Amino acid sequence: MILEVEAGGALVDTDFLIDLNRGKGSKWRQKAEKLLYDINYENLFVSNITVTEFITGIPRDKREEVQNMLRQLYYYIAPTYDEAFLAGTLRQEWRSKGYSISIADVTNAAIAISRKLVLVTRNTKHYPFEQLLIKSW
Repeated sequence: MILEVEAGGALVDTDFLIDLNRGKGSKWRQKAEKLLYDINYENLFVSNITVTEFITGIPRDKREEVQNMLRQLYYYIAPTYDEAFLAGTLRQEWRSKGYSISIADVTNAAIAISRKLVLVTRNTKHYPFEQLLIKSW
């Protein structure tokens, strides 16, 4: 469910971080920067899942810079047992409907649902969950 709502916080997805770090002329970067400006009043969170995915694509010589950026701009969160259980339940439910949802996406969705955070992602098709609030660009 894509909603324009004010919330107490937002959980950013990997694609958001990737787009923010694209070249200055990139239309995706410009759109992500605008969204970042629009949600700047909120607490911004990044999960261990997103950090893992994002760092995978960062060259070694840029890792320290990226690590500093992640620590300065975002609150770090990891899933609780209950959130991991919710993720598994959601994944099983959607798998029975014929959808294959990655563990990373379903875990981020469970964290956002559980903590009532808006998920910031461009990949809205990865998140078919009715109870999930999404901001996209």
